[in-house]
Parts: sequence; structure tokens; C-alpha cells
Amino acid sequence: MNYREEFNNLGEEGKKLPSGYFVTKKTAICISAFFICVIIGVATMFFLLPSPFQTCEEVVTDCTPELPEEPVLPTSEPREDFDERLPGIGLYPENYDITLTIYLDEEDGEDRFTFVGSETIYLRCDKESDVIKMNSRFLNVNVDSGNVVVTESDTGKEIGVHKAYLDELHELFVIELSSTLQVDQTYNVELKEFGAAIGNADFDQYGMYYQSYDIYGQTRWMCNTKFTPNYAREVFPSFDEPHFRSTFDLTLIHRDKRWALSNMPVKETTTLNDGWMTTSFDTTPNMVTYLLVLVLADFPKISTITKNGYELNVWAREDHLYAANYSLYAGSETLTYFEELLEMPYGLPKMDFVAVPDYAAGATEFWGCVLYRENRLLYDENLNTPYDQQRVAAIIGHELAHMWFGNYLTCDWWSEIWLNEGFASFYEYLPVQYLHPEWKMADQFMNLDLESAFRVDSNSATARPLIRPVSGWRDEITGVFDTTSYSGGACTVRSLKSFLSDDVIHTGIVNYVKNNLFSAVVSDQLWSELTLADSGHGNTNVKLVMDTWTLQHGHPLVTVNRTAIDVAALTQEHFMIDPNDEATDEFDNLGYLWYVPLTFTYESDVSFDDPLKHFQWLNKVKTGELDLQGVNENDWLVVNINQMGFYRVNYDNENWHRLSEALKNDHTVFPAQTRTALLDDCFKISQPMYTDQVNCLRLSEYIHNEIEYPTWELMIDNLPFLYRAMMRTAEFGEFEMYWRQKITPLYEILGWDFSKGDSLEYRLRTEVINTACRYGNEECVGNATKLYAEWMETGNNPVPSEVKGVVYCTAINNGGFKEWNFANEESKRNAAEANNLMSAMGCSKEPWILERYLKDTLYPLTAISEVREKSAVGYSVAWSYVLENFEYLNATYGDTAYTYVWDFSAWMNTEFDLNQLLFFASMNPDMSSYAASDFYDNKLQVETNIKWMQKNRAGIQQWLEENVPLS
Repeated sequence: MNYREEFNNLGEEGKKLPSGYFVTKKTAICISAFFICVIIGVATMFFLLPSPFQTCEEVVTDCTPELPEEPVLPTSEPREDFDERLPGIGLYPENYDITLTIYLDEEDGEDRFTFVGSETIYLRCDKESDVIKMNSRFLNVNVDSGNVVVTESDTGKEIGVHKAYLDELHELFVIELSSTLQVDQTYNVELKEFGAAIGNADFDQYGMYYQSYDIYGQTRWMCNTKFTPNYAREVFPSFDEPHFRSTFDLTLIHRDKRWALSNMPVKETTTLNDGWMTTSFDTTPNMVTYLLVLVLADFPKISTITKNGYELNVWAREDHLYAANYSLYAGSETLTYFEELLEMPYGLPKMDFVAVPDYAAGATEFWGCVLYRENRLLYDENLNTPYDQQRVAAIIGHELAHMWFGNYLTCDWWSEIWLNEGFASFYEYLPVQYLHPEWKMADQFMNLDLESAFRVDSNSATARPLIRPVSGWRDEITGVFDTTSYSGGACTVRSLKSFLSDDVIHTGIVNYVKNNLFSAVVSDQLWSELTLADSGHGNTNVKLVMDTWTLQHGHPLVTVNRTAIDVAALTQEHFMIDPNDEATDEFDNLGYLWYVPLTFTYESDVSFDDPLKHFQWLNKVKTGELDLQGVNENDWLVVNINQMGFYRVNYDNENWHRLSEALKNDHTVFPAQTRTALLDDCFKISQPMYTDQVNCLRLSEYIHNEIEYPTWELMIDNLPFLYRAMMRTAEFGEFEMYWRQKITPLYEILGWDFSKGDSLEYRLRTEVINTACRYGNEECVGNATKLYAEWMETGNNPVPSEVKGVVYCTAINNGGFKEWNFANEESKRNAAEANNLMSAMGCSKEPWILERYLKDTLYPLTAISEVREKSAVGYSVAWSYVLENFEYLNATYGDTAYTYVWDFSAWMNTEFDLNQLLFFASMNPDMSSYAASDFYDNKLQVETNIKWMQKNRAGIQQWLEENVPLS
């Protein structure tokens, strides 16, 4: 939560906590009673203490605190089935002829920011029906007599309309007919008048919306549409489901101060009276409703002709157009790249990129006219970072990949949206790699998409099957546009490389596209083409394999345990990052077993360049054996080369040791993707205690020689778990010193000059400075404090934007009240820096400063988190503050206050911590059932943390003593 959100949650202006400690009457009574009981207990003990010559029965006193009753939370009521999908009616649109009049200007009076329209829909009837249903939302449709007309296409004979009305719940416009529509006949449905308000971009960026922008001191107005996934129904009644494809003829009536853009080239313009004009567009290809787009604006453009003869235009505000050159280049090259790769022409006559100042998504793949958020399309090397350039190239790659995966072929229903978004998310990497091989996009996939997919898939609260049931309810439809569909879908496409050759994959996907042009598709059609392509090669039943990866959520952990020189025992199990987590029963599953493709290599026959050389299946069974014929007794073994398969791997301790030694001897024997996978797998699976943490620390011993960004980024991403575990231990000093030693060589190479290097070096420099300062590199700390001091003295902030957070934190941690108070005062007058500064204020190592921060802040809940997370001192101060002031927090923030108590559980890992948590709960027995449920979840978390420390601390301590002598 940010500070603004917390301020709003106060329900009034921010309140400061009253001075002093706040203890409730009830708490005071309970504490007093507790100590009275202790005194009485001690006195009784001495009174009853037997003499050495007496025998007596043992006296037992139960000191277990009385905890809130563990609740059984009510299950949510099942929602009403959505029985209003349109295909069941048997009517299919073949063409829409739409005219819209759009009012954007002051001279439009009361009509300003509205539109009115009319349309004729040409329908094919595949099943007798006396009702026509289509989607409509927020539209005012004139249903008066003569305004809704249905006729036979060939004869013009009118079909009587009995009734027309809006079903708001199901977002339907319903036309009840006086007679029945006949099979194999075509009909015209004419809606002569409908309209609605145009949305304001400040509040609503779906359907049709308007916005203003300033240029040369003038305010100008524009509007555009965004129909994905199902908002076309807010502009014209339509069959607004992805199964339906049709052509579109669009005419816009608008003031002539703006041009109009849509999917197709302009067919005709006509000048009207009083500054109005009409713009009509050529007929679109057969496509789904959400791909239709319109834009009214007055931007200029730059243009080029692609290698294959398509006009490509980039439109932007006049004072921003200079930054469109890279997009024009990348767009032209990328469009041609995909045409050649997929052996299928783009197909439309032109392509427009429009930089929209305020746009809800990063971009949207409207066929022939892609809309981008302005800062995702424009790139100025003097203002933007190298990573911004990569993001521009990637988003262009993503949207142009959609021209084939999403536009030519569209998922039949939202349950298979991964066929659109997963393919685009994978294929976006390919043209960027082609244009900029120095960015090593294949390596970057690991931290940009693979890690995100793993993260959501290993937690039951966020895990979803790739193909999942989706009803027609709006929240379910919009909910599938998530990490699983994008990143998980991309990982699924990539995983094909773990058991199919590149040639087979290419042939299968090209045929999948060619054989399904202008069609709605399902996953089985893809599997069928890949199976056919692999015939005579691996002869894989691709559907059999991929159903286990797409119809159930989660992914396996494969444990490889060498039992003989040439044999390893295999075990697969559903991997969860929290050992107490359980798979949700919300979705069907296949027993949480997978067909796992095992690519492997070993020390005496290294075959990373030919990953399928050594290959074996672990079938949909829990255990199996890996045939290691040819492997020498002392060879290291790597399974899942470059982590192409979407699973994690564990090894026996001996193999982990051999891998760590091999990395230290020559880490370049292993490709960067495999090094990244080894480290990330080990650190992730050590959290739920599948392997000892010391195995992972040994793997990291080589990392001072590592220079690749993705490997370092994921290594650093794993450190917070260890930091929390070690923060309050006697070994924390050695732990800090170890990582300080490991990061220093790279820090000395990269330095602080962010003007140097490409996207990879830019982001690596950011990560390295953050880590070096956080773990106490002397030069980094000195530079950070120097920059902060300069800001304090001059009022001009010299701190690079990329590392402001860690610089502020480091300066305050190594300073005193003067540095802290500067941040406190600056945060009140500098909104742009407020969040960074308020976070850094929790970095002080002085308890009295941290107590002052918590006492005086207007945002105590956020301050609790900022103080707790930074240091052992901060943890103790924050915990004391919560205990002493809980009634105030609870009265002000309700049950949210309990959440901030339970959040301490991530750091709690001793019996003392657990007893403190239990004592707090016993002092609040009347907490709500939801708070009590969270308490028991977090109690379990603390108990697990204790087990983790019991399993790992001694080994870590010994390893640190061997590797980081303090003397």
C-alpha cells in the first residue's frame, strides 16, 4: 500500500498517534492479572515444595495461553450459472455496417462527449430461432417502433419485431421476433439509433473514451476506443465474443479539425457543413469485434515502407514525434521478421502505430492500427534509459506477433486466451534478439517471464490452470488476462523445446497458422499440428503430454538421486513454495502428475549445445529411473538443460557439491541459462526444505566471477528470504560480509556511471549498486552518503533515479538525526520523492529515531513495515510499537491492524518469537473470525520458520566460519 492509499483509509485527515505508549484498560487488567498469577504461583510453589525426606505427586501447572478459537470461515455462495453465451442461438454475424457521430468540442453544447450511431448487421442463421440476442452494455438503444428492423437479406421482406429490450445483468440486447428465422437464410438487423456518453480517460479507459493534452499552450481533445476484451458492446450492439468473426464497414462523422484512423485505409472522405466531415474506411478482413478500433486526433506522423511493401506510420503529439524514429525502425523490421518466420504475409494494406498520451494498457493489437501508451512507444536516448529502449522493442514485438496469434487466429473462448497472449509473450523475444543480439533475450526470458510464471504457479492463492473454465461473467473474463496466461503461456510455448526439435516446432506452428487462418482455435488444434510434424521423428503424442501441463495448475519438482554409477532414482511431486500450502480444489487436476521431459548432460559428455542428445521421459507417475549409461562415477549431472522444461530440479547432496565445485573451477562450462537455473532452483526449493540451504550457498561461491545480468538478478532476488532468516542471528555479520565480498568485484567494474552500456549493463549496474550498498561495501556507502550530503547542502538532488531508494537508506543508516530529519522534512514538501524518503526513514539504526518515526508519522501502518524490514533493531522497535499501541491501531484501521501484526511472522523463527505471537493472540481473544484465521495461518508459518532454522542454521554457521572468517 502506498502512503496516499493509507491516508485515504484513515477516513479523515491523517491522525498522529497520541504521545506516549497506548495500553488499553483490558490489556492492563490482563497484564496485571498475569503478574499476580505469577506471584501467587511462586508463593504456592515454595509452600508446597517437599522436604528431601518427603515424597509427593508431581504438581503440574498449565501455562498455555488461551488462544482465539480457530474458525471455520464460511464458503462463498456459488454464483449463478451464466447461460447466456451467444453461440447456442445459432446466429452468426457476417458483416457490420456502422456509422458513428462523435461530439468532442465546446460548440457541441449538451452533446459534447457523447456519440450516436446506427448499424446494420448481416446475419447467417444456422438454427431456427425466434429471438436475436447480441451484447450491449451502457448503450441507449432506441427501441421505438420502426427503429429496430429485421429483414430477409435477399428479398427485403420484413420480419416483425415483437419486443426489443436490454438484459442488463447479462449485457444483452434482445430482439423477440413475431416469426422464426430459417436455417441457411441471411438476415439484416438494422438498429437506427443508439448512443452513449464517451468515457473520461481519468476514470474510464475502455469502450470509447476522450482525453485532453496540451501543446504549445493549447488544450486539445482526442478520443479513441479500446474494445479488448469485451467492450465493443459499449459502442455498438454486437456479437462480442471471440468465437464470432465478421467484416466491418465503418463510417465516422466528426469535426474536420481532426483526422480519423481505423484498421483499414480511408476509402472516402466527404466535407459537410459547419466544419464537419465523414470518413469511411475500407472493409476489414474477417475478425473479432474487439479488434475494431477508431481514433480521432490531430497528431502528425512519420512513415516508411517495409521490405515487403507495407506502409507503416507512427503518429504522436507534434512535440513528441521526434522520439518516434526508433519505433518506426523496430516496427518495420519486426513486421518483416514475422512475415518471413511464419511464412505468412501480414495481409493488411497498412500499419499504424499511435502513441496515446493516456492509455490503460501498455498497447493493444488492433489489426492494422496498434495503440500504445505514449511512454511505451516513444524513445529518446537523451531522456530515456537503455532498458526503456528494450521495452519499446519488446512491446512492438508482442503486438505485431498478435497479428498472427490473436488476429489471424483467435482463441475460441477466453478459457484459452493463452493461445493469444502466451504466444505473443514468447514470440516477442525473437525479433528483439534478431535486432539486438547483444541483449541476450533468450537469457533474459528467465527473469522476465519464467520466474514470474513459477512464482504464481507455486502458490495456491495465485495458481491457475493455463486452460481453465471461464463463464460469461465480466470479472471472470477480465481475470484470465493474468500472469498465467501471459508468462505461463510463454513458458508453455518455450517448453516445447524440451522434447521437440526446433524444426518440428517451426513446422507445426507454421502449419497451425496456415491451416486456421481467420478462425477461432483451441489448444487441441495446436497439439494436432505438432504431433503431425513430429511424426517420423520423436513420434510424440503432444496432446497427451501437454494436457498435463495445461489442464491442471502447478508444476513439479523432480528429485534426481544417484543410486548407482549409471542409474538415478526420479521422483516428481507438486512443488509449492510454502510447505504448508495445499493445492486448491477450485479446479480439476490430473493427480498433479506430469509427463516430464528430461534433458540431461554430464561432465564427461557435455552437450548443452545439443540438449536433446540425452533425453528421457518421466511418465505421468510419481517415481522412475534415469538411465545414465556412459556417465562416470564422479561426474556432475545436470537435468533440464537451460530450464526449458517448466519444472524445478533437486539433486542428492553429492551432486550439488560436484556442481558447486565445477562452477568454481570454470563456470563458463555451463551456459548462463543453466547457471541461472541451478542457483534459482536450489534457493527456491531450499525454502520449503527440499534441500539444505548450505548446498545453495556452496553453489554461490563462484558468483564473484559472474557477469551476466539475469543470473545475478535472480540470485539477488533470492537474498531477502535469507536476509530475514539471518537478520537477528549471531551469524548475520558473516552473512553480510560474504555477500559484500561477492558483489564487490562486479561493483568495481561497473561503478556509478549510468550513461554507459546497453540495457543489460544498465540494469546490472542498478542491481549491483543496490546490493553493494545494502551489504556495506565501503566505497558504495561513501558515495551514497556523499551524494545525499550534497543534496542536503545545495538543495539540488544529484542522486541517480535508478538508485535513489538505496542511497537514501544508506545515508540515513550511516548518519544521525540530521540525515533522518532532512528526509522527514523533504518528504512533506517533495511529493515526487515522498515514498522513497519515507521508506528510507526506516533505515536508521538508532532506536530512538525509529520510535520517533513511528510515533509521529501520519501513516503508521506503512511505517511499521518500513522499520521492521530494514534491520534487527528496526524489527524490535516495530514489534514493541505494535504491542504497545495495538488498541489505537485497531480502533483506527480495524482488522487491517491485525494484518500488520501477522506480517511479522515472516521474520519470526525462534520459540521466543512464537511465544510472543501466542501471547498477543491470547490478549485479543475477541478478534474477528477472519483475523483469527489469519493468526492460525501465521502461527503455522512461524512454526515452519523454526523448523527451517533447526534444519539449516548449524550448517550455515559452519559454512560461514569456513568461508568468511571475521578475524
